[in-house]
Amino acid sequence: MRTLLLTLFALCLPLLAGAEDVALDDPAQEARAQALMRELRCVACENEPISQSAAPIAEDMRARVRDMIEDGASDEDVRTWFEDRYGEFVLFRPKAEGMAGWLLWTGPFLLLLAGLAIGLRIATGRRAAADPVEPEDA
Repeated sequence: MRTLLLTLFALCLPLLAGAEDVALDDPAQEARAQALMRELRCVACENEPISQSAAPIAEDMRARVRDMIEDGASDEDVRTWFEDRYGEFVLFRPKAEGMAGWLLWTGPFLLLLAGLAIGLRIATGRRAAADPVEPEDA
């Protein structure tokens, strides 16, 4: 009886845990799929790639990436398909197109330069404003 219960449990365990990801047969294609899965954001999770997410939608997204690669789609085709479906939010590396894209990529550096300029201005202003101290005669 114990053996029968253990056998039934072992057979039902994959059903209880949910469907597992099935890797592609070609190692090069699987490596491409894994790289793409690290670039795509899970739409249900907060800032987590689909390669690490346990959400059911991420499982479906991983399967779609593998299917597209197996069908011969390029990396750009896969990214474009997901972007068209879920918006640019799904890409961890958004495109630098238009004014918004350039501002997104150059904005942090411009703010850093502005902060350095303000810091230098404050530092040199304090040094120039300080009156020299003269020693007292005893």
